[in-house]
Amino acid sequence: MGEAIEALESELGRRAETLRGREREVEALAAEAQRLRARVEAAEAEVGTLRVELAGAQARADDELRAMTLFARQLEDMRIGARGAATRIRLRALREAAEASARIADATDPRCGGVRDRVLDAVERALDRIGTAWEADPGAPPPRPLARSAAGRVALAGGQLGGPDGRRISVDVGPFADFSQLVRFEDAASSIGATGDISIKRFSGGRARIDVALSEPVDLLRELEESCDLDLRVRSRSEGEIVLDVAG
Repeated sequence: MGEAIEALESELGRRAETLRGREREVEALAAEAQRLRARVEAAEAEVGTLRVELAGAQARADDELRAMTLFARQLEDMRIGARGAATRIRLRALREAAEASARIADATDPRCGGVRDRVLDAVERALDRIGTAWEADPGAPPPRPLARSAAGRVALAGGQLGGPDGRRISVDVGPFADFSQLVRFEDAASSIGATGDISIKRFSGGRARIDVALSEPVDLLRELEESCDLDLRVRSRSEGEIVLDVAG
């Protein structure tokens, strides 16, 4: 009986020791879980801070992008304005040079009026072509016509600026996709041997009315179709007027 009690007490002692060991393990696991919980909470706080910083950085990037877009727009406006101003300065310089050349030629040899006036006509047409590509300065007065030579002023007063046979044809043509197409059409008309003075009377809504002086009888429509690389369609045709459509 005593041996059984001793054996039971011994077993109870071993189990009590095992229980205490398990309790120590549970305490260690609880401490580890507490540390892990603290680390997770710290990570969550850091993620929240990063989210706030990321949102701030994205807002700053959006602001900078808008500022850069506005700056690029202003820079483009300044570039266009500067190009327009430079073009107007060149036009004024070219106009003044042509007038000075006419005055010098008048003083030296008045008989050269015809050649000089043809040069001035070409300069005037070039100025018109280049000038319409830029908006005029709102504060500037309209450009005055080029000063012609004495002989040219007499011819202008006498109505002798057309072709030798006095025949002129009005060409209504368009719509042009851009200003370069109008220049191409005018160059094609100028390349025809029978054409003399060519002047653009109106340019609005993509269509132009061009006055063409002929120095000799010629089928102007056929010559235009051969010399111009644009696809021209005849809308109407009469003795003094041709209406053409530029196919898109």
